[in-house]
Amino acid sequence: MKRLLPILLLSGCSIINMAVYDPNEYAIVTQIRTQAQFSDCSKANLYALKVNAVQLQNYSQYLPNNAPTIKLNSDLYKLIHELYESQNPSKAYCTAKLELIGDSAQTIQKVIGSKPR
Repeated sequence: MKRLLPILLLSGCSIINMAVYDPNEYAIVTQIRTQAQFSDCSKANLYALKVNAVQLQNYSQYLPNNAPTIKLNSDLYKLIHELYESQNPSKAYCTAKLELIGDSAQTIQKVIGSKPR
């Protein structure tokens, strides 16, 4: 019994320090993923993606115990920013980059969706 108590206490601490599911954060990343699936490389579409990526970063930035998700969101923003800043990207490059953005957003959805409610 003496050995079980420290294990239970340590387990409890890890649960307390974990970020909880936030439906708004999940909704924003879902919007980014959907935009990536249906966007072309027009500046207007890429600008909309970039605005949503900034919104996701700003929203999740101060959520408690959210460091891993904040890092993922930052990496997603970098992908979107690279595409937005590219001058006249080829159709192949744009399509590949949008697919990578969609895949990254899907990974973030899985992370956010697995947080305790």
